Amino acid sequence: MKHLVSSSSDKSSTDNFVTFTTGPQDHLTICSLVLSAVRIKHKFETDHKSILVAEHDMEKAQREMAHYVSENMYWPPKKKTVPKQSEASITSPTFLTMSWFVIFFLITGPWTDGNTWFMIGAIDSSAIFKLGEWWRLCTALTLHADDMHLVGNMVIGGFMVHLLCNHVGYGIAWVLLFLSGISGNFLNIWLRSSVHHSVGFSTAVFSAIGIFCGIQFYTNRVFGLKQLLLPLGAGAALLALLGSQGEKTDIGAHFFGFLCGMLVGFLFEKTTKVTKLRDKHRSQFFYFSLTVLFICFCWFLAWTGSNVDLISK
Repeated sequence: MKHLVSSSSDKSSTDNFVTFTTGPQDHLTICSLVLSAVRIKHKFETDHKSILVAEHDMEKAQREMAHYVSENMYWPPKKKTVPKQSEASITSPTFLTMSWFVIFFLITGPWTDGNTWFMIGAIDSSAIFKLGEWWRLCTALTLHADDMHLVGNMVIGGFMVHLLCNHVGYGIAWVLLFLSGISGNFLNIWLRSSVHHSVGFSTAVFSAIGIFCGIQFYTNRVFGLKQLLLPLGAGAALLALLGSQGEKTDIGAHFFGFLCGMLVGFLFEKTTKVTKLRDKHRSQFFYFSLTVLFICFCWFLAWTGSNVDLISK
């Protein structure tokens, strides 16, 4: 016969003890604490693999344990998980991309008469409509007229591009930027009656501002001034830096870049689950690579297909 060790000070052996529960030591310890709390006499077997209670206390013991389990079913509460920063924003190559624009400017130089880069890559409405050199709508976004335009686009533009990359993912951001920028350049020359020349990434910067406004417009259905202060303030700062007049300042391109950005941002937010795309690193890398390849392809066409001698002066 097995010896029983009582957890209670009452050593009475007149009660008939029966098995109440078995299980691991942690489970038995908890059960013992619960039974002790409600003053139910119980005993451990010498091997401590089960708990015994008096037969007349069995029903009460079961009821008390069921009550304990129901009260502590969701305890301790699950820790709230903090959403991880998206891989897209962590790996956003904004600084690297903007550095590439600076290096490219050191290669091309400023906009001067006879500069081949600008002769084959700048916006030229006559070359685009008459000669079909549509790639200029893209290549012009990578050229800068002078140091001031470069600095403004890299500092203010880099800030806006980085915010957009963090919001929609860096790959999607650059696709939207060039889609809006190219559309803005096209509208700017299509609605003009005279031959027009222009270059600059600022059209894409104003597109980024428009994309933010378009997303905000769809999200809230009304323009919230507080939410729009940052992008609109960036646009005002860029205009102040570049000026609103002058031969090398294209207000029309800025305006149409902004409008196209608003439309693109609105449609993108309406048709796409931003958070699902933003956190897919492989998809973001694919879209970013696709944009880079498209730019390189446009420059390849510029060097191999431009009719420099036929372009309007």
